[in-house]
Amino acid sequence: MVKQTKIQKARAEFDREKLYTVDDALKMLRDNKRKFDETVEVAMNLGVDPRHADQMVRGMVSLPSGTGKDVRVAVFARGDNADKALKAGADKVGAEDLM
Repeated sequence: MVKQTKIQKARAEFDREKLYTVDDALKMLRDNKRKFDETVEVAMNLGVDPRHADQMVRGMVSLPSGTGKDVRVAVFARGDNADKALKAGADKVGAEDLM
């Protein structure tokens, strides 16, 4: 029952039919504190036609706190290449022993 009430209260805080500005939406996100990692879904109309090469939208975003995942590198190599991989920062280096 408590969970239902919290969900209903959260849904009542905003109008699903209204279009919010980016600033207003971010303010609403910051005001609502939850006890779990929230997910935000954003839909934007950019007014471009992806079939045309000059209107493609591509890019990268660097998140301020990273993605939360640690990158680990394993290299299958022997001899000099194994030494080079270790010097380059590989976490694990080996050949058949890694399989």
